[in-house]
Formats: sequence, structure tokens, C-alpha cells
Amino acid sequence: MRFAKPAKTTKNPLWTLFPLLGLTACQQLPPPLDPLIGDTGQPLSDVAQRADVKAYDLNLEIFPDKKSIKGTGSTEFLLLKDSAQVELKLDSRFDIERVLVNGQASYFQRTDGILTIDLGKTFHQGEQVTVDVYYSGQPHIALNAPWAGGTVWQQTEDGKPWIATAVQGEGCDLFWPCKDHFGDKADSMRIRLTVPKGLSAVTNGVLQEITPVGDDKLQFDWLLSVPASDYNIALNIGPFTKVEQTYTGINGTQVPIEFWALNENVEKAQQLIDNDLRQQIEFYERQLGPYPWGDQKLGFVETPHLGMEHQTINAYGKKYKRDEYGFDWLLQHELAHEWFGNLITHEKLNDAWLHEGFGLYMQPAYSLDHFGSAAYNYSMYKSYLGLMNCKPIVLDGDITSEQAFNSDIYGKGGWILHTLRWLIGDKLFWQATRELLYGTANTSSLTYPIASRYRNTQDFINIVNRLTDKDYNWLFDVYLKKAELPELVQQTQEQSMVLTWKTPENLRFPMPVPVSVNGHLKVYQPVNGKITVAASENDHVVIDPEMKVLRYLPIIGQCEENTEKRKKR
Repeated sequence: MRFAKPAKTTKNPLWTLFPLLGLTACQQLPPPLDPLIGDTGQPLSDVAQRADVKAYDLNLEIFPDKKSIKGTGSTEFLLLKDSAQVELKLDSRFDIERVLVNGQASYFQRTDGILTIDLGKTFHQGEQVTVDVYYSGQPHIALNAPWAGGTVWQQTEDGKPWIATAVQGEGCDLFWPCKDHFGDKADSMRIRLTVPKGLSAVTNGVLQEITPVGDDKLQFDWLLSVPASDYNIALNIGPFTKVEQTYTGINGTQVPIEFWALNENVEKAQQLIDNDLRQQIEFYERQLGPYPWGDQKLGFVETPHLGMEHQTINAYGKKYKRDEYGFDWLLQHELAHEWFGNLITHEKLNDAWLHEGFGLYMQPAYSLDHFGSAAYNYSMYKSYLGLMNCKPIVLDGDITSEQAFNSDIYGKGGWILHTLRWLIGDKLFWQATRELLYGTANTSSLTYPIASRYRNTQDFINIVNRLTDKDYNWLFDVYLKKAELPELVQQTQEQSMVLTWKTPENLRFPMPVPVSVNGHLKVYQPVNGKITVAASENDHVVIDPEMKVLRYLPIIGQCEENTEKRKKR
């Protein structure tokens, strides 16, 4: 999850504003990031497209007192085209000691954080090459993680270092040399972190071993053996205790649960697992399918920022407080992203709603499953009140991460799914969702490893159309590709009420509408663009009394009004 940003940009009503967590009052703002380094997932250069990342190996020492790191980032490339160069990215605030290609010193050019590395000769398609970058420095300090990311350097109440990274919008190059593109996931990644004794270093994958380094340091050796977007790689250092459990997955696998909690919060973490996490994972597996990374771990770590979906080690910073929804929404939301974001990843930033729309909708869906329709309707209504309707959810062309993650991909994305679920029914809705995720609707017996995949918006539309044997492109054209919501226009006649849809650019929109007349509910289908309801002026008529259909209502403002309201918060 890249939470909708607070203050003058965006904010989703399900989430609360948090103060600047990355900086203390006495710290100066860090130098600004280079625009390319500070915006992940931008189009790959010609050189970057010539090689595929097969594996990363990151070996770092963390110096909490100096707020600095030092080490080596190694990348194993497979050449897709003949090339005498490869490309990596690394924030220009780091010093680079040397670069090796297959163990030999290499020349490299560095321009605004882009490293163009001379391979010494032309490598041919199908050949592999390993590049080692030795570097050190102070990584960019997060201004307001996770919204404005980087590294968070905090201390626990008893004064011990508590460090975390969160870089979804900015990218992995804020603290290690990488390709910095979700479209090229490494098959595996080894991560070795050396920290002072008394601290633990927690990251993605499976802990292989802990090795003493001298008298006062420990090295934590982790291996992530499944593909992951490079922004999902996270460093977490602190005085943690590992709370361990297992659960039996829907496919019969014993899946390890690890919650790395601050030492003083071990009991709270245990209760969170018992009272929330187990029920949540059962919901997800029943509705969707096996937890995708059961051969790694189901992992959480307590962080000094709110949270982020770091694959197999989700960041949790909500302080164990149960909220108005009756469950820990942050835990549930980050868990959603193990499916929506990590198992499937948007093909382009334009499709980010597949992460966040589904990621948000899973909270009200869980409320409905556990607490019933009142809890579900409360969540959906509260989300509706936060819609902005300023930009389309799916934008055309090359876009920045900032443009991709506008607030409506969360709330409006969730509302589109709410309406779609009503329109096609529960069975087909969840079947389409499973096919989007796994490529099949028969998921309960899938075994590990489970393949991740890239998805785009049209993939989901095609699945829905095939399963329903209907063409729903009209629904997605209006809801996803236009900023304004459709509006239902009413005309009262002597013995009837006529309803017509008003849409941006007069787009076709044959959406049925539930109408209650004197307490009798009926779903009306448009005929020649109109819905005619038999009702006189003495009848009590309520249009869509349960708010099944996403449409504009005067309880929310238009874009300009909503923007002004947001600025005043």
C-alpha cells in the first residue's frame, strides 16, 4: 500500500493523518531527490531493456549512530540483447568505491543516480554477467513515511535504534543499487545485514542464519527465493523479539507466521495474531486462495511508520489499537497486498488501482463476512464521502508514481468493485478475482511455489466479460477512464418517474437501478436509455436505497469543492 497522501495532496477517509515520522524537530530537511531517482517505475532506457535481473545479493552494515550504511550490492544479469553495457540506479548521495564486472574492476558513468556500467566487452543474448557495486553513505531520510519515503531513523522509548525503510513511491535506489522497476523482478535475493548486538535485522524471505561479527555485531542472513518488486525490499532494525506460530493453509501446508515486535510489545503481537491475523488469513484463503508465499513466511514487523506491503515482511505501525471497524484494518489491508500488489503486480503504473482498489475493498468485504451488512455499509459509505472525482483512475500515457497514486484509486476503485459485485453476483465476482490473481478459479489445492504475474486493467475486464458472457466494457469505460461520476437524472410525470443516466461525453451506460416503491424493491433495466418506474406523487420512492450503484449524489461535492475541503484539513 502506498497510502493516499495526507495534507495538501490526497487522503482516503479510511485512514488517519499522521505526523512527520521520518524527521525530528531539530533535524534539517535532507537534500531533494533527483526527479528520476525519486520516482520509481519510470520507462526503462534502451540500455536497461537489454538485460533482465536474475538475482540480487545485498550485503550491508548499518551504523545507527551515523545514520549511514556501507556495503555491496550485487546484480546478476541475463542479457536479452547483445550489449557492452548494463544499467543500475543508485541515489547520487552515496559514494561509490568501485564497481566490478565478473570480479574485475570496471569503468562506469554516473549521471543523476543512473549508473551505466561498461562490461569490458560485448556480452551476447543469453549470457550472464554479475555486477558488484561497493558503496557507502547516508540514505535519504523519509520526510513522512510511508507517504514520502526513504529511511526512518527513530529510537524506542528506552533509547534504542529503531530503523525502517519504505520506498514504494521513490524506489529501491534510495538505499541500494537496483534496476528500480516493478517490471523486472529478480528471481531471488540474498540480503545480509550487519547490526550492533542487541538489535535484530529483519527483511524479506527466510532467515538462514545469524552470525557473530567480532565481539559487538551480528549479521542476519536472509534469502528471498520468490520474485518480488524491488520497492518491496525493506530493512528493519530494532530491539525485536520474534513471535512465531504456524497455521495450516487451505492447501494443507504448514505456513510459518513471524511477527517481529519490539521487546515490550510481545504480548500485544501475540494477541494480534490470535485475535485478528488468523481470522483474516482464513478469510483471504477461503475467498481467494492460498497465501502466495507459504514457502517463505507470513511476516510482519513493527515499524516507526504506519505501514507498507513489503512482501513476506509487512510493515506494521498502528500500535495494536483496534479501531471502529472491529478489527485491525492496517493488518488486514497490508495482508491484502500480498495478493493485490505482490502476487499480481500492475503491468504499468496506470493500472495501480488493481493494487489499491482491491486492497481497500477487502476491508469492507471482510466486515461483511464477519459482522454483516451494517458494518459493510458503514465502511462503504465512509469511503464514498472521501471521493474526489478529479482525475480518471486509469490515465493514458506514461505517468509518474505521484500521478498514479491519486486517492480515488483507493475509494473509487473499491466502489467500482462494490457495484460490480452486486451486478454480477458473489459467485462470479470472486471467481473473476481468483482468476485475476492465480490464472484459475480453482485455487484451494494449488501448491508452492505459486507463480506471480503481471496484470493490467483489460485483463480483469476480459475475465469479467468471459465469465458473465456479457460485455461490461461500458461500465469500466465510465468508472475508470472518466473523472466524473455518472449521475441519475429524474423526471417526475403524473403516474411515473423516468430515470436517465447522464455520463461524461454521453458515454453509453446501461446500468440497472434498484428502486423501492412503497417498500417494494425492484431492479429496473434501462430500455432505450430510460428507466420508467410506475409511481404517482403519493407513492414513496427511494432510488437505490442500499447504494449498490456508484453514482454522483449531492452528499459529495464536485472536484473543485472537494479539493478546497481537502486543503482545509
